Parts: sequence; C-alpha cells; structure tokens
Amino acid sequence: MRIYVYDVKAEHSSNPRRVKFFKELFGYAYKWKNKEGKTLKGQKLGLVDFYGCDRAGDSAILVQDEHAEVFNAFFKKYKDIVKCRVFVVVEEENI
Repeated sequence: MRIYVYDVKAEHSSNPRRVKFFKELFGYAYKWKNKEGKTLKGQKLGLVDFYGCDRAGDSAILVQDEHAEVFNAFFKKYKDIVKCRVFVVVEEENI
C-alpha cells in the first residue's frame, strides 16, 4: 500500500487545471434540465472512487500497490500545479 500526500502549489491556487485535477481525482456530481423541465442528476466517478482508494486526510490518499502506476501517471500529468510525495506502507498498526 502507498500513501500519496499532495498539495497545490501556491502560485496555482486559482488555476483552472486545479479544478480539473480535483474533478479527475475525486469525481463530481452534475445536473441538467430536460425539455419537460425535469432536473436530472448524474455522477462522474473519479480515480479514488473507481479504484476503491481511501482518503487518509484532506490531502492524502491510500492506494493499493496494484493501482500505483495509474496514480503515478496521474500525479506526473499535474506536476506543474501539484506537489506530491509517495510513501510506501510497510506495516499498519491498529491502535
């Protein structure tokens, strides 16, 4: 298991790519109206939902080893706006 700890670089806090980063990572819900005026809702899953990862905090994600390459590629794609560090979990202790 790996822990990905990330932070948006301060100079990119209002960058539209930041919004895209979070939408791809966590997904989003959307709604629209059809011709009859009914509101329909949908949801787009993000990487965290799709691969069954857990959030370890506000800026930390627990990722299984078999999905590490997908997340490595994702964070490399956004390395211009996000700082990321990856830690390999050797053992987990229950307290």
